[in-house]
Amino acid sequence: MLYEYPKKTKFGRMVAKSKIYKHANASSALKDKFKAQIDKITWSYKLAPETLNLSASDSVPEIQIFDVKVKTLNVSEELLRVIDKVIPLPIIFQLYYEDKIKVKAAYKRPSDADSSKWVIESYFETEWLDADTQKEALPVALNLTKLYEKMLQVLMPDITTHATSSSIKEQVSHIQVYRAKEKEYEKLKAKRDKEKQFNRKAELNKQLKILLQELDKLKQNSE
Repeated sequence: MLYEYPKKTKFGRMVAKSKIYKHANASSALKDKFKAQIDKITWSYKLAPETLNLSASDSVPEIQIFDVKVKTLNVSEELLRVIDKVIPLPIIFQLYYEDKIKVKAAYKRPSDADSSKWVIESYFETEWLDADTQKEALPVALNLTKLYEKMLQVLMPDITTHATSSSIKEQVSHIQVYRAKEKEYEKLKAKRDKEKQFNRKAELNKQLKILLQELDKLKQNSE
């Protein structure tokens, strides 16, 4: 989902990678990864009370839109997480590679234990889209919190519910549980495929069947 951001929200400032390195206390290996994968970072739009006339909250004081020109289709999530850690505000990333664009963002919220610290949850993303894909108007929302939720929900997989009875935090938690089970399933499946002993292979198949049922149940609970 690509949005046509209102002109009033235009920020248009370059973000120096050197400043990110400094604030992140980046190692040489991390700097090398940035140099290899990221060309430039632009703080393109600022969705805030003064630019959108929507009220803020402690959890969503503003929403930042970062345009990131990348050098490879496979950008390490670690790099985006570093930027998210340095900027203590919700960020929506627009990754640009040649004539393609991908939108990616993590659910970002103040910590329950310490509101001065931010928690960066799972990342959600679109597929790579043509850069000239038609853009849409921002979702209608009563405040920045609801706007942020709607912008994230568009990126979320279909294994979660967007029902009003389910909070964004619950939806993200549901996806994290599903993804963990999915990883467990793939790991066990690889182990099963390598197993030579018939009895052990049969036991692993039973475990896989149980995990598959649990994954199906998580899908059903989201419908």
